[in-house]
Amino acid sequence: MTTHVVLGGNGVVGRETIAALRAGDQEVRAVSRTPSPSEPGITRVAADLRDATSATDALRGADVAYLTVGLPYSTTVWRRDWPVIVRNAIDGCLAAGAHLVYFDNVYAYGRTDAPMTESTPIRPTSRKGALRAELLRMLDAARDEHGLEVTVGRSADFYGPGAATSVFNLFAIDRADAGKPPMWLFGANQPHSMTYTPDVGAGLAVLGTDDRARGLTWHLPTAPALTGEQYLALVSGGRLAHRTMSHGMMRLGGLFASTARETLEMAYQYTSPYHFDSTAFERTFDVAPTPYAEGIARSLGYAAAKV
Repeated sequence: MTTHVVLGGNGVVGRETIAALRAGDQEVRAVSRTPSPSEPGITRVAADLRDATSATDALRGADVAYLTVGLPYSTTVWRRDWPVIVRNAIDGCLAAGAHLVYFDNVYAYGRTDAPMTESTPIRPTSRKGALRAELLRMLDAARDEHGLEVTVGRSADFYGPGAATSVFNLFAIDRADAGKPPMWLFGANQPHSMTYTPDVGAGLAVLGTDDRARGLTWHLPTAPALTGEQYLALVSGGRLAHRTMSHGMMRLGGLFASTARETLEMAYQYTSPYHFDSTAFERTFDVAPTPYAEGIARSLGYAAAKV
């Protein structure tokens, strides 16, 4: 029996990855700092991935590890913690002889006028993007110098049921659930791809279980981009007004909220077309992304049902 270890098992991407692996009848070890009780097919263990010994212990006996950890949206925190976590995950996987499936975003691409594909150059144009590029170089070095088997699964901005760290959930889904006008950032007339979190989890599970995926970088299944206005119309259903948050509003909000401050350097993703192409994954593994109307409806339903 293959041992699958999900690092960051309490986060939304970790939860969706675990669900997809269990749907395929895989046994899972879910690792988090504060694990919930174990259940059939899922063994939950506590570990702090910032501690090398803790990470190595959590990965002991692993065949496949999925790095799905989420950190607070802060450049300072990212610079402090991400290199340590990735280094410890690399070392733990090398010690266990495990295949590492690494969940990534598009920040390392930087500004690009063309649709993003797996061959888009890594040319970061932000502090966060530069850090993500540094992490990719760490993985490449571990592969080339130490034989680490690593596969990268990359998504666009994600959204979905319970995706508390998603900008779209925060500004659109949650506001609509509270009866407030859903909001878009900066340029609502621009196309902007978004990846549905259950599709992220299902895609990562494929990368860890299908030999055709190994050792490559893949864009996880993502529906063709809509504009911000179109997304907000799906959220509001004609019941609520919707509006766009300007740079000035975001800068003002940044005086009081760190998330707003941290988002400003990524504004380029909203003020020009943001097309994320997952054709290679879809054709290779014969899957289709969840349509936005369906994903947004499910996300709204989850928000309405939560206690």
